[in-house]
Amino acid sequence: VADKVRVRSKHNNDDQHIWESSADSSFSVWKDPKGNDLGRGTEITLFLKDDAGEFLDQDRLEELVLRYSEFITFPIYLYKSKTETVTVEDDEDEDLDDLDDEEDEEDED
Repeated sequence: VADKVRVRSKHNNDDQHIWESSADSSFSVWKDPKGNDLGRGTEITLFLKDDAGEFLDQDRLEELVLRYSEFITFPIYLYKSKTETVTVEDDEDEDLDDLDDEEDEEDED
């Protein structure tokens, strides 16, 4: 699914660290240069392969997390976003039509 996995983690009594592994089965661990910005907890980042696009779908990802985290006693949060497309009428065209109507009325007077 992923070419690389990065895990940033922070325990209350320790510094924040990064664990990173690539598809070649090697891994590295180092102290996070960003400092302790997580506060507490873990952030997991997957660098998906080109053919793993189905995991970009928020609903699919949420379904997998719910299915495989049934017995985990701490909360798992998914950062989600929603895009909404709204059609807006062009007010400029209406304003120009109104000006034309006003000019026509003045010409008639």
